[in-house]
Amino acid sequence: MAESKFTLRNSSYSYIHLRIADQAANSTSHKQKEQLELDEITVLSHLTSALSQYLGLTGTAIPVDILKVQALEAWIRLPIEDERAVVAALSQWVGKGGVTLRVLGRGSWLGGLQRGIDDAKFWSLER
Repeated sequence: MAESKFTLRNSSYSYIHLRIADQAANSTSHKQKEQLELDEITVLSHLTSALSQYLGLTGTAIPVDILKVQALEAWIRLPIEDERAVVAALSQWVGKGGVTLRVLGRGSWLGGLQRGIDDAKFWSLER
């Protein structure tokens, strides 16, 4: 039987796992959580706002693919050379009402971003 091998090459894309957060309130009520829930249009709107605020017109030209949106989280794909600029833009951006997009993970392989909530809390100050 012939043996087959598979090699992961350098990816031309980077993947980022995002979570929406409200800076204004430490504890969110059920009603506030419903208002924070994401959809594709909201994610794109927040990303465009952050990129244009940080990089101007150049930032809005960065191609971003929204792969999945689920409740308070989103996964996006972008060219690997733009990863640092997008993360920097999101880290300084605060939207209307104190809303932010927090970067939970990033990498060149989407499978590496699929981790549990406990792992994400391990690297943060949340309890």
